Amino acid sequence: MKVLIAEDEPVFRKILQQRLSPEFELTTTEDGPTALVRLQEENGPVLAILDWVMPGMTGLEVCRELRAHRKTAGIYVIVLTARNSAADIAAGLRAGADDYVTKPVQAEELRARVQLGCRIIELRAALKTEVGALAVALAREKLLLNRLALIPARTKRRELEEAIPSMV
Repeated sequence: MKVLIAEDEPVFRKILQQRLSPEFELTTTEDGPTALVRLQEENGPVLAILDWVMPGMTGLEVCRELRAHRKTAGIYVIVLTARNSAADIAAGLRAGADDYVTKPVQAEELRARVQLGCRIIELRAALKTEVGALAVALAREKLLLNRLALIPARTKRRELEEAIPSMV
């Protein structure tokens, strides 16, 4: 799974890379505008770990921008920050973040939260597939009902009477 890490602090960015690189295909950036561009790319990352405070754009601004566009609205966003007050957490979630993690984060917790995000992304994809299949089934049903409506009533009755004995 493709994951973007947007973190302006080089040491912390390297730590995040080391903790996640064995399991995920990582892209890293140092600032908000570059993160946004990478996330908007065709076949770009589907999960983003955004630092709140970054040059150019904050992680929350990137998150709001992602949510404002249909193409990027489904990207799973984890805000990772040292800000840990209830008001900050609420602000991050109101900006559209799917999860909020405070620094310093333990490696095991970070991996678990990213894996949770991946599961949610996979479930969304499965749900989208099922909705598509239901739409196809509904279209077929409508087509059959339209065709059935074209058959004269007498023919329908006779066919039903003939079909009933074979069903029993």
